[in-house]
Amino acid sequence: MPQKFKNILKLLCVCLALWFFFAVLTPILEDHIPAWKRYNQISAEKGLDSGAIYYSDVPVSQEAEEIMREAVERGMAARRDALRQK
Repeated sequence: MPQKFKNILKLLCVCLALWFFFAVLTPILEDHIPAWKRYNQISAEKGLDSGAIYYSDVPVSQEAEEIMREAVERGMAARRDALRQK
């Protein structure tokens, strides 16, 4: 079997394994783990979207990113200044 074909086959197997884990196994686990069921129930009752904090259009996420970016830029500028003074 050519190496290119083996590599493509490996990639397909990894994709299939990921699909199986997220599309098949995870929903089954959600139904059988009481803590996970309770978490999903509370999230649904309160209208919470636990993944929303990762979306860039959420104001809290955007504000945090701007603050962190500004802090990093200030830190890098201070570091450059310190290196120039040596």
